[in-house]
Amino acid sequence: MKNSRKRSVLLFLLVSFFLCGVVFLSFELCINSSNWALKPFNEHLALDSLANAGKIFDRNSVILAQSVNSKRIYNEDEQIRKALLHTVGDENFNISTSLQSKFRDQLFGYNFFMGIDSPEFLKKRRDIHINIDSKLCKIALSKLSGYKGTAVMYNYKTGELLCMVSTPTYDIKNPPDLKNKNADNDGIFLNKALSSSYTPGSVFKIITAICALENMPDAANKKFTCNGAEIINGQRITCMGCHGNINLRDGLRFSCNIVLGNFAVALGKKNMQNTTASLGFGKSLNIDFVNTEPSVYDLSADAKDALAWSGIGQDKVLLNPIHMLTIVGSIANSGISVTPKLIKEISGESTHNKLNFKQEESKRYMSNEIADSLKEMMLYTAKNSPISSLFSGSDVCAKTGTAEVGSGKKPHAWISGFSKNEKTPVAFVVVVEHSGFGGEYAAPVAAAMLNHLQN
Repeated sequence: MKNSRKRSVLLFLLVSFFLCGVVFLSFELCINSSNWALKPFNEHLALDSLANAGKIFDRNSVILAQSVNSKRIYNEDEQIRKALLHTVGDENFNISTSLQSKFRDQLFGYNFFMGIDSPEFLKKRRDIHINIDSKLCKIALSKLSGYKGTAVMYNYKTGELLCMVSTPTYDIKNPPDLKNKNADNDGIFLNKALSSSYTPGSVFKIITAICALENMPDAANKKFTCNGAEIINGQRITCMGCHGNINLRDGLRFSCNIVLGNFAVALGKKNMQNTTASLGFGKSLNIDFVNTEPSVYDLSADAKDALAWSGIGQDKVLLNPIHMLTIVGSIANSGISVTPKLIKEISGESTHNKLNFKQEESKRYMSNEIADSLKEMMLYTAKNSPISSLFSGSDVCAKTGTAEVGSGKKPHAWISGFSKNEKTPVAFVVVVEHSGFGGEYAAPVAAAMLNHLQN
């Protein structure tokens, strides 16, 4: 009797595991069958690739990709092809986050029951309409002037992603020889707006200021003295200027390392960690089924000098460009962050064959009062810095950054900000790798993008 009971229990467990496996495999088949069938190494798929796939349009109905006479062709403008490479993708699906990789089942017309060999009348090919402005991306690519980096812009009220450019890039009609390793081609298949994170430098001072306003009742009036350098916990923290006794507002304006470093130390590790966590550090954003690289707030040690350097965007702090876009967008939008939205709709030949993408819920990153304070500080910073001439006549709130990335290497140039103009409610982030000062290399890119929208 005892042995029979053991056998019964064992049999029950085996049957349970089997049924669970069947359910799991069935679920995986329903969810991932199109991805499995449409892998680039599938020999059957290789015969057709995207030769008969649906079209991809920008926000102004400009065709970015289409299939004509069983051949995939792209926009006739070479610069638009280069600017949109990482968004549209290639026919070998090298760019995993691109539309032609992520939504190839929709473009191809994959049928769950008959797979890729279903007859033409059963295929439900769909066209993809995106919020990107291809001309805006062309301008951004041109202003990046051959440097590696990224430029992004979105409507902080609606979430429409208007610009997303990543470099290095290439013309899909004339691809380079990528078999031979070349430093110029490093990261060529990577959409850096989505899948990279950078040392932020001084743009992170915006986040330190948010933390101060959240946790210090007297933050706006609190002052620290900058004499160009200060010893904090035995380590020398330096600044590019000697700014005297100034408050948080002027600390941002002058981008003072001493003032913002001291604010970070006064706030303490716990407050800084709590603020960065509430702003989404450590988590990915989901941009139409593509997860961004998480931003990182970490300290190399528990020492005050590491905390000071982190407060000015150095040490082990890393920031994803799209994530920073949502943070400055939330400042513009009364503290509410709207997730960027790339896809407008995926449509078929009939109105019944349409997929509308639901916008993710908005998140409150900060109070309305703190957002208003930051908005005023960033406007004051932009109007009283060398970049003011670039944004003449525009109500732009912005902060530049120059991120040190190692001895012997030129710094990354940053700018992050937004327009207060109700006609152009946009936020922007530009990163220009190994170039120089943010005001010199990143700001002109953002100014050209904004000028295009306002004229």
